[in-house]
Amino acid sequence: MANSLQVCIHGQVVGELNCSGMECIFNYTPDACEQPSLFVSLTMPIRSKSYVNHQLHPIFEMHLPEGYLLSIIKKHFSKVTDTDDFGLLHLLSPSVRGRLEYLSESTSNLPALALEDLLHSNNPKLFEELVAKFALNTPLSGVQPKVLACIENKVTLKTEGYIVKAWGEDYPELALNEFLCMQAVKHAGITVPEFYLSSDDQLFVMKRFDIGEDEGVLGFEDMCVLQARQRDDKYKGSYEQVAKSLRVFSSPRLRFSSLAQFFKMIVMNTLLQNGDAHLKNFGVLYEDSNSIRLAPAYDIVSTTVYIKNDIPALTLLGSKRWHDKERLIQFGMVSCLLNKKQAMDLYQQCLEGMGVLNALVVERLEYEKHPDKKRVLEHLNKLAEKVL
Repeated sequence: MANSLQVCIHGQVVGELNCSGMECIFNYTPDACEQPSLFVSLTMPIRSKSYVNHQLHPIFEMHLPEGYLLSIIKKHFSKVTDTDDFGLLHLLSPSVRGRLEYLSESTSNLPALALEDLLHSNNPKLFEELVAKFALNTPLSGVQPKVLACIENKVTLKTEGYIVKAWGEDYPELALNEFLCMQAVKHAGITVPEFYLSSDDQLFVMKRFDIGEDEGVLGFEDMCVLQARQRDDKYKGSYEQVAKSLRVFSSPRLRFSSLAQFFKMIVMNTLLQNGDAHLKNFGVLYEDSNSIRLAPAYDIVSTTVYIKNDIPALTLLGSKRWHDKERLIQFGMVSCLLNKKQAMDLYQQCLEGMGVLNALVVERLEYEKHPDKKRVLEHLNKLAEKVL
């Protein structure tokens, strides 16, 4: 396998990534050096000097699989090719689609599914079949079982990318958990991607938010990239540092709205007790350097359903604990540049989201008999009633 990849922005080759031994080197092309808008990352502006790192640079590492997907890919390809980080990136490079892509001789031609068929399938092995079809075409991070599937819209006949998630034995009914938590977040007035729950509650389905309705691609960079951290460091740092990154990188006209949205995300992650809100679960989205804003909320679940004494992924106000309203308001004022009235109003919007969650859960509890589903519902009901 070659030890280099040509990196493209909006379909144009802008540089070459070379990895060998203990070093990864990225160089911009001379043509790219004359076009500042063709940067590969907000943290790697155009320059003639090489970018040298002891591992894959965070922007390239961002697409590497973890956990379930990583084990699947290693199982199938470790005998025929290198499956170190650069080897994985090389394998997945034809499937990386977005503002940043890689020049590849091979192409990724994925079979398309119909969204309605996916959501209303009676096939208990559907996810395993999706993995068999799409695993090598899934440049997604995260440890949860997931694949990136091509879904066809029956009305427009457009084929779009959707992330399809299942769960492992340790986290029963995680799809239902995530769907309900995302409903709460949505009704708190936080921007979220289009999302669905399959009729059998087995799959959580979310549309990619970095590709627009007109097929225009957006730049996306998570907080590991913006803070120059490797993916193994995603549980290091604080929510104050995330807010600081937003203050630094957000476009001036979008800074306040990004910080306000981030404040609400932290409140909702606290109220829902999501102990997995790490650095890779926050990011920025942009068309160009003048439109950088906080990305929609994603990957929000209540982890204390499964881990009773779970704690937040990052520190807030110097500790990893579920802070009360007063401390959250303090965080909003100090780190998110809100005045007290703004922070209180935004907090109230979060309570409204929890109210919607409570209504959804109570309605379903009236007829739910499945023990694992009841456990998730009762836990979410308890969290909602605690703050209402």
